[in-house]
Amino acid sequence: MQHVDLLNRLLFPTPASTYKVDDFPDELIFIPRSLSADDAPPKECVPCLLLQSPSARFIVLYLHSNAEDLGRSYAFCSVLRAQFQVHVLAVEYPGYGICPGIANEESVKKNAFLAFEFLLKVLKWPQDEIIILGRSIGCGPATAIAAQNRVYGLILICPFLSVRELCREYIGRAADMVNERFPNSEHIQEVGSPLLVVHGKADSVVPWSHGKKLYELCRARKRLVAPDNMKHNSNLHTDPSFFVLPMLHFFGLPDYKFEDLEVPPWLFDRRLSPSYHEPQEERGVNACGRCVPCAASPTSAPLRVEIHAVPAVPHLQNPSRRRLDDKSGFGPQPTKIRVGQPLGGDPPPPPSGPDALPGPAPGNAGGAGDVEDEEEDDDDEDDDDDDDDEDAGGDGPG
Repeated sequence: MQHVDLLNRLLFPTPASTYKVDDFPDELIFIPRSLSADDAPPKECVPCLLLQSPSARFIVLYLHSNAEDLGRSYAFCSVLRAQFQVHVLAVEYPGYGICPGIANEESVKKNAFLAFEFLLKVLKWPQDEIIILGRSIGCGPATAIAAQNRVYGLILICPFLSVRELCREYIGRAADMVNERFPNSEHIQEVGSPLLVVHGKADSVVPWSHGKKLYELCRARKRLVAPDNMKHNSNLHTDPSFFVLPMLHFFGLPDYKFEDLEVPPWLFDRRLSPSYHEPQEERGVNACGRCVPCAASPTSAPLRVEIHAVPAVPHLQNPSRRRLDDKSGFGPQPTKIRVGQPLGGDPPPPPSGPDALPGPAPGNAGGAGDVEDEEEDDDDEDDDDDDDDEDAGGDGPG
């Protein structure tokens, strides 16, 4: 019987994806674990959002909460870019969105560290111009990165001391049997970067005392913001005192430099995602839906159907008395449908002999769409008959 980690299911519920591989053009990138285009199998590529801001000095590495993916994070990241004029790189977790894999502590941290390494080695961005921002479960990988790397700043929104200590808030001493995950209380003591903690006192998911304790354990320059009416999932931009003003004052944003990001074009290649499906026009599909090799086969190709209109024969009777059911041979002539060989071959020769019918005019060869009606109205009585036919046919197309 396969072991099911129920706690991991609670930590990473992996909601249904809110975006597709074709969404966010020029902003959705795929980072291979090798950091090289020469070794980039789709199952080893991590989707990320890269939002660029002209002449921005800082990049914010955003690690989202467990109830959202990149699609749900896009609006927040866009406001983050516009409000503080920074570049934003948002990382997807395994099993979330279109990212392959299963989310757990190790796989989430692995994706987060990969994105941080991508900033340094591929984008060549200075480490002291990177700001790491984690929200809720994202505080775990954010604190782990900052504990090992000195960056411009670390931001924790609604953080927790550790998974075990969070469980203790709900199940008491039974939490001692829980395997530890994301020991933020240990990692925060190794953080040497400036720390901003934002944790609302109205948070009913993670008590704000967790954020306060992390603030107290940090030895670096730090600031704690604890709004009275802020909840766990409150919109951080509804009240400037929650997040915007502390960011502006504590980190001195915005700031600029005259070097823009140089992003390799191959990072935007959708084929780096396992969710990519090659369009029919790229596979080489015929108009009938058959692939090109099949269409070339004479046994499987569709038949060519040619429709030729036959010019009208001058009437010997009074044309005003001509009717559609005329059986004299001089009424409206039918069209001839000719069935030929498969598509791609030469058209069949026209019939000869006494049964041959005149073909289309030399300048009007082809299908029925090229046929023009050159027959003119003979007199007023024909016009009256045509009007009656139109009235009976309705307003719809023929």
